Amino acid sequence: MGTSTSNRGQNGKTPLVPSWLNDDENNGTQPDSEITGDNIQQQDDTQSYDSKRFTSPRSDFTRYINSGGNKTGRLHKAISSYVRKSAGGSKNATMRLGSARKSTAKLVSIMSGFAGGNISATAYRFNLGDIIGKPAKEVFLRIMDFVCPDGGRTDEGIARSAYIEALSSIPDLENKQIESLSHLEFLAFTEIYMADVIQQKLLNDIGNKIFSLPNDILCIENIEKQMKDFIQNAISDSISRLNVDICNISQQQAQDVVDSVYNTAFEIMSSYGEE
Repeated sequence: MGTSTSNRGQNGKTPLVPSWLNDDENNGTQPDSEITGDNIQQQDDTQSYDSKRFTSPRSDFTRYINSGGNKTGRLHKAISSYVRKSAGGSKNATMRLGSARKSTAKLVSIMSGFAGGNISATAYRFNLGDIIGKPAKEVFLRIMDFVCPDGGRTDEGIARSAYIEALSSIPDLENKQIESLSHLEFLAFTEIYMADVIQQKLLNDIGNKIFSLPNDILCIENIEKQMKDFIQNAISDSISRLNVDICNISQQQAQDVVDSVYNTAFEIMSSYGEE
């Protein structure tokens, strides 16, 4: 499915918030005890865990796959169960995105500068070079190496894979100059990227049965589209609820905004499984 970075999935002994995420936090501007946004508190990674906490979402996700995408309720239940039980809530689900959070904050800082009409100044601030008159796709490729450089841990691979997936989903970028894009187009790319980050994370954590997909290529495409649409709708609803203005997000505010959007999106998706 897409360019997913897959592994054998998480086991129940994986802490709700892996300890190596703390190391990543130490390299940023926020203290270990705090994740920015809606005052999201990081839980102690020595906390107790349920060794079977991944069983339920994986079972529902497998049933969804085996239905050929017909049982969308299983998809919603799988994601809801992942957020509530496997991750330990929307706040921990946000934390588990690891360095993909920071990559998203970098992207939001750039997109906000562009959307606000400060393309040249933003390009200078982030060392993107002379981009005026350049095809938008070329500029977005430059941004990729800054936002999510190649190599590193699984969460870093997820960030880059999600970026490539988002870029490939908007072919019109090849035919437009960067300065011709509207603020809504910059926002759309941001939403698609954030949704792809969550999708890649879910596939890595609970999609370990992904290799048992149906043989019908149209069925596979339908399954992928359903999952992507569900997540992207949650991201869009989250941005709307939080009144996020893509034209007016400072570099200092970016991480707060990103964490709040991810957290709210996880809350939205979690609520579907309770219906």
